[in-house]
Amino acid sequence: MRALGAVLTVAVLVMCMAAACGASAPPAAEDTLTLPRPAEDWQQGYLTFLEDCFDIFSALWPDGVSGFGFIDLDLDGTPELVVFDQGASANMGAHLFDLSDGWVWCVSSGLDSAAGAFSPDYMSDVSVCASFFESFRLSHTADGWRFWVDSTNGTMETAWDEFVRFDDQGGILVPVSVCQQYLESDPETGAVVRQEYIVDGAQADQSAFQAAADALQEAADSGYEAKGAFRWGERQYDTTTYEGFMALAQAAVDAYVPITDVVPQARTAD
Repeated sequence: MRALGAVLTVAVLVMCMAAACGASAPPAAEDTLTLPRPAEDWQQGYLTFLEDCFDIFSALWPDGVSGFGFIDLDLDGTPELVVFDQGASANMGAHLFDLSDGWVWCVSSGLDSAAGAFSPDYMSDVSVCASFFESFRLSHTADGWRFWVDSTNGTMETAWDEFVRFDDQGGILVPVSVCQQYLESDPETGAVVRQEYIVDGAQADQSAFQAAADALQEAADSGYEAKGAFRWGERQYDTTTYEGFMALAQAAVDAYVPITDVVPQARTAD
């Protein structure tokens, strides 16, 4: 029997050329996103994984993790686990885990050691930095409904900006680099001495990067805001201890908001 889906509908608005027709075009036909039922007991599956792997997380992040959250990034009905590391709030690493066939897999991490600590079977070379759970946006893009994130980071002399979308390949979450830019500056003068742009995995220029970034940023947004729990939230969680680590994980489970519980919003023309 086909699984009953939860329906999220958004009217995607388009513009016509005002100079040609003198008025805005009517809304395009509604596009419907139907999600399957989530995996049974997915919450306990992730909590058991975190219980069993507390020592591994402690070794990877001795100062504790900063946050846990659950977001259905690949839109398969079952949310993925997002773990924020202890970096600064402006550039925390967001490490992604997917639940498939009863197993939890690490699919993205900025730490090379994570591939050794967890199974490398589905580990991507695309890593994500973000500030908040709400940084992950669900939009209706040219390829249909996609979650995406603007991943940024940098140092005193370098800065990079990468737009990442999230796909499902064979039941596993796959982060895909849409476009990225890398800037290197002279530490004394601040002048940019090197620029590099990549779009769809190939060398490009600044205009191609901006066009690809704009396509995501200007896509019709669902209005959905992902939720999670940070250790500096309403209560303080010491995630260097097992008790604080698991308490933060449970708070994230409790904070989860299914996509079907929100009212989508159409993006209107300016």
